[in-house]
Amino acid sequence: MTWRSGSILQIFKIPHRTYAITANSDLIRKYAVGWCNAANIPCRPKNGYIAVMFNTGEFYNWWTHLTIKEFEICFPELKEYIENIKN
Repeated sequence: MTWRSGSILQIFKIPHRTYAITANSDLIRKYAVGWCNAANIPCRPKNGYIAVMFNTGEFYNWWTHLTIKEFEICFPELKEYIENIKN
């Protein structure tokens, strides 16, 4: 699987703002295929963020960062995972 960085603004036309991410959480959930603590990734690590990988086409995999709060809004069922990252 190849990947590249992406932008929810560029690809989904969703601004990187919590209000817009909240309003479009169904679209984010639809295309998200994986995530990890962004502090632990070797490329562009960020504390307090989750790196989310998306697949928006057969071979088009890309990723971006969401804040922990934004990720929590989009994926409330992953509360235990989120709590582990916060601690």
